[in-house]
Amino acid sequence: MLTFQNNSLDPFYNQAFEEFVFLNYPEDDVFYLWQNTPAVVVGSYQNICREVHAAVLRRQGIPVVRRISGGGTVYHDLGNVNYTYITRTDGLVDYDRSLLPVIGALNAIGVPARKNRTCDIAIAEGKISGSAQRAAGGRVLHHGTLLFDSDLSVLDAITTHRKNDCFQSKGTVSAICPVTNIRPHLARDMTLEQFRARLLGQMVPPGSPCVTLTAEQEAEVCRLRDEKYRSWEWTWGRTPAFTYEKDAVFAGVPFHAAYQARKGILSDVVIRCAALDGGKAARLLEGRRLDPEVFESACQALAPHRAEELMDLLL
Repeated sequence: MLTFQNNSLDPFYNQAFEEFVFLNYPEDDVFYLWQNTPAVVVGSYQNICREVHAAVLRRQGIPVVRRISGGGTVYHDLGNVNYTYITRTDGLVDYDRSLLPVIGALNAIGVPARKNRTCDIAIAEGKISGSAQRAAGGRVLHHGTLLFDSDLSVLDAITTHRKNDCFQSKGTVSAICPVTNIRPHLARDMTLEQFRARLLGQMVPPGSPCVTLTAEQEAEVCRLRDEKYRSWEWTWGRTPAFTYEKDAVFAGVPFHAAYQARKGILSDVVIRCAALDGGKAARLLEGRRLDPEVFESACQALAPHRAEELMDLLL
């Protein structure tokens, strides 16, 4: 088994790093740990706007990153530890082959973890880990979160309670589950750094090589980060086709908005509100990209003193 040294906290880089390892180290099993600064990571087939409040994330400076595996939306911060586990596969979907070794390792270091549902790990009734998989070339990339000491209030506010039914889409919808951190459930406390070291020691056999990428490999990861994971085409352009419709009150008068998007391009935009120029609103959005920056610019042009309020109604 190989393990990798990845000290980056950049969520875009870390997705690229993982994909690079998956594609370029096909002969060995791999297990390594990594962390992100605050970020929302969505599944390959999800509608971002259905899962999180994209306008609020933009205002808070929390990026959205789309990964190559399916599954639901997760929130990462520096109290969360992510693991990547790459093994051979016979082509059948089998979460237990990857989950049970991780659960066994957690138990061995004093975490009273158990499997919950198909791809979750829990302590009692609280979820501590969600996971997803991507299979290709006889290999399976299994990766998951481990909520060690995360800010659960932020997680709850931007993911768990944010399911916007104004967006109607066939994209994968995240399950809503109660969550908990690992640290309060430990019989003997440990720091996050101790947790990482002990978990790695359980999962990776003694003497296993620890790989550090070469300068040339680092450059390839950075290229993948910039050309794929930071791109609009990957993050927003892959959003499943959807329709949006919302009725509300804006500036004290009735408000109605509707639009569609296919391959990330807006169409059939209709905005009716006595406090706004609906024709101008439609012109600003019709045929444009599904992108918080586009909506922010339109809202500033339509209602400069109430742009945030308007954006919350449109996205």
